[in-house]
Amino acid sequence: MTPPLAHDPPNAAPDEGPAVSRLTAAEAHELVAAGRGVLVDTRDAPLFENAHAAGALSLPLASLEAAHGQLPVGSLPPDRVVMPVVLP
Repeated sequence: MTPPLAHDPPNAAPDEGPAVSRLTAAEAHELVAAGRGVLVDTRDAPLFENAHAAGALSLPLASLEAAHGQLPVGSLPPDRVVMPVVLP
């Protein structure tokens, strides 16, 4: 996994799980292009089906909330940096 970026300090304590960092669009593109990252689109399915970033996975926020934050087994690749994309 890629370590947190130096320009954005992590916001999670060691016992709270992995740190969360902000990425620029260029950094996200680089991770996806290198096969080390995956974009996760959190919009509802109809919006995702209408248009989404190439290679993005659909995982609607409403589904995550309904499942109390539990991800379906196998829904995300374990060997990649997960980059949620939250758009209005």
